[in-house]
This record gives sequence, structure tokens and C-alpha cells, in this order.
Amino acid sequence: MTFLLGWLVALFGMLLLALTQSKQARLLLVSAPAGSYRRALRILGSFLLVASAFQSISAYGLGVGLVTFFSHACFAAWCVSLFLTWRRSLP
Repeated sequence: MTFLLGWLVALFGMLLLALTQSKQARLLLVSAPAGSYRRALRILGSFLLVASAFQSISAYGLGVGLVTFFSHACFAAWCVSLFLTWRRSLP
């Protein structure tokens, strides 16, 4: 359960970081968010990635926790990129 929770937190963090870029935000939302909103998304996305790292390290220890976090981050980035590609192919 902790593995899935860490991955979901990393997924939401990566999705929020993708929304800070104007091209991806226009693809997912109607328009690109304003500058202050993008800054808040960037801070919240970074916080979620750090929270995922702390969750992995506290659950599995330092060595395995870091490997688990990087696997969460890589898989979450892959899922966000697949979602953006799928969203781009829709009419």
C-alpha cells in the first residue's frame, strides 16, 4: 500500500509540474494559467515530489527508499507523458 501511495503522490506532483508549462497546460486545460498560479503549481508539485521521497525513505530506509522514489518518479513521468500524448491525439 505504501508503494502505491508514494507513486500516486509522485504522479500528482509530476502532473502539477507539467501544468506549469504553457504548452501542456493548454493541452490539458482550456488556456495556460497565469504566472502566480503557475508558481503555486510549481511549488505544490515540488512539494509532492519531496513528500513522495520522504514517504519512500521512511517506509523502506535510505538505500531502498531512494531507489523506490526514483522508480516512482520515473514511472510517474512516463505516465504523464503517455497521458499528454494520448490527449494530443484526441480531436
